[in-house]
Amino acid sequence: MERLSRTKAIRMKCLDCCCDNMAEVRKCPATNCPLWRYRMGREENDELKPIREKRQKSDEIEDEELE
Repeated sequence: MERLSRTKAIRMKCLDCCCDNMAEVRKCPATNCPLWRYRMGREENDELKPIREKRQKSDEIEDEELE
């Protein structure tokens, strides 16, 4: 069995958690998860939190419009 890098192992865990849906990994709301900051293959800074929250709100509005 091939040994995985830390980045690939985290990515695989996040995909497993999100039912292998890459879009769901990107939109993951579980910000209290210890792996959350690393889910996209690099560490996200807390400075991006306001941008992330704004993006999530716009996604929620789009989802409501589709219903």
